Amino acid sequence: MKNILTFIVILNISLYADDYSFDMDEIEVKTYEYSGYVKLEQKHLILDDDKKNSTSAEVFLDYKYFIDDYTFQSDFMANYINIDGDEKDTYTVNQLFTTYKYDNNNQFTIGKKTAKWGKGYFFNPIAFIDKKKDPNNPELSREGFVQLNYKYNKVYHNDLKNMSVEVVYIEENDENAKVLATKLYLLYKDIDIDFAYLYSDEVDNKLGVDFSTNLQTNFEIHGELVKDTDSLYSILLGTKYLTLNDLTITSEYFYQNEQQQKITPFWDNKYFINKFSQKEPFDILYLSTYYKNTYNINDNSNINNLGIVYTKIKNMDIDLSINKNIGDIYSEFGSKSIEEFIWLQLKYSF
Repeated sequence: MKNILTFIVILNISLYADDYSFDMDEIEVKTYEYSGYVKLEQKHLILDDDKKNSTSAEVFLDYKYFIDDYTFQSDFMANYINIDGDEKDTYTVNQLFTTYKYDNNNQFTIGKKTAKWGKGYFFNPIAFIDKKKDPNNPELSREGFVQLNYKYNKVYHNDLKNMSVEVVYIEENDENAKVLATKLYLLYKDIDIDFAYLYSDEVDNKLGVDFSTNLQTNFEIHGELVKDTDSLYSILLGTKYLTLNDLTITSEYFYQNEQQQKITPFWDNKYFINKFSQKEPFDILYLSTYYKNTYNINDNSNINNLGIVYTKIKNMDIDLSINKNIGDIYSEFGSKSIEEFIWLQLKYSF
């Protein structure tokens, strides 16, 4: 009886095997990827002695094409803004580059590329070869620089888990300088560490280090330290903490030992930014709330953002916020012509 049952089982497997078998050659491997978003914004601005309305639109497209050991990538962004009838549109190629993967350890890149160096969420002093991040809108896509880039990567099976070296040459950047930058990345145990150096023929050379690690699965810390040959230095220390109630708290302290020109955003010495994001408050599905405070420690002025995000519609984020600057007329944020504004954003991702 046992042999008969075994025979029946084997027979059934052989009869139905074709129904579940597949040919690897029939699987189509995509040679391209794309993603992007369309964003519409409406602002009601309250100025010192006036009110204005602005309407803006932004389209972003990221496209990658793969052929053999080559990857071609481009990021394109189009913007339109209308402030009380005053219209302006811009079109920007953020990235347009080709990467050649010579083997598992070596790759070469040429073209316009955004480096995205640094561990901070709102500030990145170590981002030597990036355009400056806007702490008020840190997730904004930024335009890169035309560069030659070489990267070596090696995986290990001990306390040092991964090591990579990146060397970048840029002919022109924001300072119209020739720049040679290098970054050494180490993953030691559970700590991400970067050492970076920038040499330039026009501006001061810079040396920096950053790190990030999880003290617990829900508690991350990070930091950056940068010093140049003119004795200027900047420090960033930050944390990100997720509570049991799905409240995310992101905090960063930024210090630079010398003030910048006042036409530069965030020109002062000391800033402290805190953002609180609550997922599904009061068990309301598809809803999240947030509050962000950007504080200038020197003059006690600050920016406050309070908002809600609704995500029930597939691939659509609806973000409504109230934003207010507080401070005396001589402070950084209190001197802004815009005192407060109501901001509605609709973002469709694909």
